[in-house]
Amino acid sequence: MPNDAQSPDSVAVAERVRELMSRHGIAKRQQTSELCRILDLSFSQGHRKLRGNSPWTLSQIRKVAEVFGEPAAQLFGAQTLDPGMVGATAQEATFSVGPLELACTAWVGAPIEPGSRPEFIAWVKHDQWRVVRCDGALYQNAFEVHKIEIYPRRAENDKSLIAVVDDDHASADNLRDYLERSGFAAVAIYGLAAFNESLQTQVFDGVVIDWLFGNQTSAQAIRAVRASENPDAPIFVLTGELLTGKASESEISEMMRTFDVACYEKPARMAILVADLSKRLRRL
Repeated sequence: MPNDAQSPDSVAVAERVRELMSRHGIAKRQQTSELCRILDLSFSQGHRKLRGNSPWTLSQIRKVAEVFGEPAAQLFGAQTLDPGMVGATAQEATFSVGPLELACTAWVGAPIEPGSRPEFIAWVKHDQWRVVRCDGALYQNAFEVHKIEIYPRRAENDKSLIAVVDDDHASADNLRDYLERSGFAAVAIYGLAAFNESLQTQVFDGVVIDWLFGNQTSAQAIRAVRASENPDAPIFVLTGELLTGKASESEISEMMRTFDVACYEKPARMAILVADLSKRLRRL
């Protein structure tokens, strides 16, 4: 799974949001959950955003500042990067480039003075800020634009991220593909070692994991998820070895009682599994 790119602005905003939460008594381990609550994000979305791996929209920044009763301007910091931006304010806007219209954040400065020719200008039309390259046309009540931020759309950032862990590549790939067709972001992870490594740098909104990996079970991996940054992630154990006796019914039932794990026999009824997963995620 490719890593999300980090932009300097996203990283800077994330750092300031973490500092703001700390000032208001939100412990570091609780900050992702608090951000998810405020912005209605999945845990993996909040995790990426708090680490600067996901772009912040102006409305998200303002919402966080509003909840904590602090000015949104302090979360930007862009004005301190360029002395020419002093006095500019961030506005959600539409940037027109030929026939294209792109959602953006525009840093809008002072009204344009007669005879001045800034490269970009902004004005309000139907209660919406609009930005264009200055072509000499006269716009009533136009303002200079100091900075324009445009972020590519990343649909996967809006989806819950599910780990599918199995040493059978075909089984993992099939379930991953089904989850993606069902509206999730999913990643196939082949084996316990690879999954344990992923947990060091990634959080998941849910985990679907085989029970047997050779002579090992996934018990320790399940414990690791419950001790991770997202300990409440739904966990589904899959096994096709209950009838053969290779999988211990008592061990699996103990994991279900202790760690709130669901168990499905292979081959899993994917539609039922996805319905159960969706229901559990809505409860979080």
